[in-house]
Amino acid sequence: MTSKPVSNWAVTVRRQDPHTLMDLETESFCQEYLAHKGTVVKPYYWLTESQTCIRCPYHIRTGEEARVPYAEFHQAFGFPYGPTHHQNKHLLFYEVRHFSGKLMQKGHATNCTEYNIHPESMLFEMGGYLDSLVHNWENAAYIILYSNYSPCNEAEHCCISKMYRFLMKYPDITLCLYFSQLYHTEEDLPVAPWNCEALQSLASQWPQV
Repeated sequence: MTSKPVSNWAVTVRRQDPHTLMDLETESFCQEYLAHKGTVVKPYYWLTESQTCIRCPYHIRTGEEARVPYAEFHQAFGFPYGPTHHQNKHLLFYEVRHFSGKLMQKGHATNCTEYNIHPESMLFEMGGYLDSLVHNWENAAYIILYSNYSPCNEAEHCCISKMYRFLMKYPDITLCLYFSQLYHTEEDLPVAPWNCEALQSLASQWPQV
């Protein structure tokens, strides 16, 4: 892995000179590094290696770096007998496709157990990885997600809200979602109504979704 990022997506820090009102500095929002078979991405520049999250700091991987062992895939998605873990492992595969249908990029994103961040929240953050990718790839037309859980809209994550804002920013993008299980929609959970209502709202964006 290289010591310097091959892509350094930058957003402006809101700190201004009080006299000129000019921005004083910028910080890279996410950083992409070249790896052996693709790239690895720090979705937030401030992430570092962690004792409690084995995925930190590279929660997004592209190309062949996105491959996972079958045992890990089976544990997360649970085929054919259901998941074999608690709801603390989120694994999301994605594809970005050209308007012709040709694959432009494939990758995966994982949740961060250190800071309790869901993969959808990382991917669809304004100024984040997919935002930067689509902004620079004018012919991108489809984003396809394959996830072991449906996206949520709980206050600490706001995954669906971020996806919704992303689609409003890019009205020519079509989003396709496939998931193997619903996340936190059980009737006895206080957050269930939020998640169900948000999923219905997202689905109402058909045919964009």
